[in-house]
Amino acid sequence: MLAKQLKSACPNKKFTQQEVADKLNISRQSISKWGNGSSMPDIANLIVLASFYKISIQDLTKENKQLKEKISRNNETIHTQQQKLANIRKVLSTSKNNDSWFLLIILLFTFVFAPLNFTILPLVFMKNKKDNQLYKLILILSFISTAFTCFVFYGWLSDVFNFGGTITIE
Repeated sequence: MLAKQLKSACPNKKFTQQEVADKLNISRQSISKWGNGSSMPDIANLIVLASFYKISIQDLTKENKQLKEKISRNNETIHTQQQKLANIRKVLSTSKNNDSWFLLIILLFTFVFAPLNFTILPLVFMKNKKDNQLYKLILILSFISTAFTCFVFYGWLSDVFNFGGTITIE
């Protein structure tokens, strides 16, 4: 803003950067930096600058309406693009590395082949991430599968070692 105001004030008063710098007792490079917008003067230099050009500090530092509108449009565009990016990331995170269905199928095999449960279950727990679509269902089925496997294992042990409530009368 200040750079634009300085550029518009300079041609009207016909001062060179060196002349302004000499009047303000600063370097010409400082005036150049203010003019190209890479730095801003302190308040004391701003007051002297405004009086030198015979304009108010408010006029010297007033904001550009067109620039404000452009910034507003850019902010809207940025917001829209960020929303699109968030939607794309959401789609990618649900489709990429989502092993939910694969893990469910593996858990179903542990019901059919109960002894596999103790080897497969640690792998299922490692692969089941909180961002999986069926994270909670997989956890619940894992616990049910483990309970079922323990029940089957207990039944097998009772058959092999003949314990667990079977009484034979001869």
